[in-house]
Amino acid sequence: MKTFLRWIPLLVFFLILTSQAQANSSWQWLTTSPLPIFPLAIIGTLVVEIVAVKKIAAIGKIRKTILTITLANLLSFLAPYLFRAYQMIPTQGAFSVAASFERGPFFIVAAGYLILTLLVEVPVVYFLLAKDTAFKKKLALAIVGTNVMTTALVAVIERLICVGQWH
Repeated sequence: MKTFLRWIPLLVFFLILTSQAQANSSWQWLTTSPLPIFPLAIIGTLVVEIVAVKKIAAIGKIRKTILTITLANLLSFLAPYLFRAYQMIPTQGAFSVAASFERGPFFIVAAGYLILTLLVEVPVVYFLLAKDTAFKKKLALAIVGTNVMTTALVAVIERLICVGQWH
């Protein structure tokens, strides 16, 4: 875990410097923006992660498992949009999470999202649930594995449903 923590500043630096710009063009969603998919992505992710972490790590406290994983997922799902809303203050004139969903080709899951998800969720879930299991290594592997799987699944589904283009 200490090795993982040493990489956090480099990963945050990478995420901040990987913005894209499209001059003299604007983005238009042809089907739907990711906003309507957001609740479904959260529910699906929560179900998979709660069941997997509880079963793999043999955690007896279901209520604590549900609350911990829900908190961690809400933080990781909202983090990119809160960061984007902050970046958009100069162009929007205000902090607007809704605008961060609608302005630009910003999917729920984009480049670097898996890294951000792991940076947010792994420490929160691991440190809150580690004392409730005798299988700490299984807990860590379950958290990482389910996050990789659900992130990839949401990315694929989102790109199939949300289609847009620059014009």
